[in-house]
Amino acid sequence: MLKKIKEFLKISTSSFVFIFFIFLNKIYASNIANSQIAKGLDKLLKDLTSWAYKIIPTVGTILVIYFFIRRGSADEMDIKKWDNRIKTCVISSVGAVLGAVIIDLAIGYFQ
Repeated sequence: MLKKIKEFLKISTSSFVFIFFIFLNKIYASNIANSQIAKGLDKLLKDLTSWAYKIIPTVGTILVIYFFIRRGSADEMDIKKWDNRIKTCVISSVGAVLGAVIIDLAIGYFQ
């Protein structure tokens, strides 16, 4: 029961923050869009996503190669662990790139 209450509080808090920012955006849209902070945040997010497109696949590939090397020298019990690590690394890399794509699309939508 306590877990459900915590889950509800997380969802309601994030919903409240989202609605609050939408409300602020409607009131101060012209002031916020032309502010130095908004322009800097826009540029920062563009730079981060452009770097993410390069860094995430590179690091993911290096980790998968390392995990395959370690898997090759492991015994039967450890092979399953290394297989799980390889799957986790691939899924995490794809998820991180998709996250960067979503952020990049959101930035492009608001311009």
